[in-house]
Amino acid sequence: MNTIKGNLNKIILALISVGLLILLIFPGSLSANHFRYGTMSWEPISDNGTHVTIRLKMENGWTANHSSFSSTSVGTIKNNFIKIYWGDGSNTNVDIKILSRDEGTNDTISEMGDYTSSTWTSGATHTYSSDGDYVVYWTGGSREGVENSNGSSWRNETKVNIGGPYDNNTSPVSAVPPVVQVQDNTTFTYQVSATDANSDNLTYRWGTKAEFFGSSGSFVMPTGMTLSSSGLVSWDVKDSVLCSGCSQNDVNDVGDLWVAVIMVEDRHDNGTAKSYISQ
Repeated sequence: MNTIKGNLNKIILALISVGLLILLIFPGSLSANHFRYGTMSWEPISDNGTHVTIRLKMENGWTANHSSFSSTSVGTIKNNFIKIYWGDGSNTNVDIKILSRDEGTNDTISEMGDYTSSTWTSGATHTYSSDGDYVVYWTGGSREGVENSNGSSWRNETKVNIGGPYDNNTSPVSAVPPVVQVQDNTTFTYQVSATDANSDNLTYRWGTKAEFFGSSGSFVMPTGMTLSSSGLVSWDVKDSVLCSGCSQNDVNDVGDLWVAVIMVEDRHDNGTAKSYISQ
């Protein structure tokens, strides 16, 4: 995509069971060792009448110069790299495999899975012994630095339904490229998309700090960015629009990095949310 005035926005989108994290950057050097984004989804895989087992899948993005990725290649498996909290008081250390690595764009993408039997299996399984709604999450620190700082820690979560009115529900699934380039001095739009195996209605909303950053308060979004309930992101980055937080008042600066977090929810016919996935 061609640039205007030499400035370029990049957007890193992170999805978790339907959550979306968007990082927008006016490029400069990104040298810090940080987490960038994540996608999460889940589905029930067995039910013996008393126990329900789900499979949780997740991809995550990291900077290529992250200390754990700087000297590794595609296909490398790292054991016990992420701890998943299942919402029922238990947790599991899971493995990751590097799917892609690009030093030029400073992007690394990894997949969560299991390698205990020396055979790679995508995703991790967990068995719930009772019905209920469970918030599954993982968390950490040192997120990629952004202009609209919401803290350096991150939290990715998804709501899992076992039994009850939403028995056999499957979460929405969404995927985004790690970086989306946006022309400066324009009104930028991006359509977030997701699918649902149960054909449920999907809605989109801003995430909260509690859902995406593990802290209290309201998410601080980029100035002028809006989100529709159908997932259309709009952001006015024209030079004539005030850019709050920039060192200049009328333009975004080269090297600026912005984050937006979006939650995607699948809804019951009466409009109540069954589950959600975060980025």
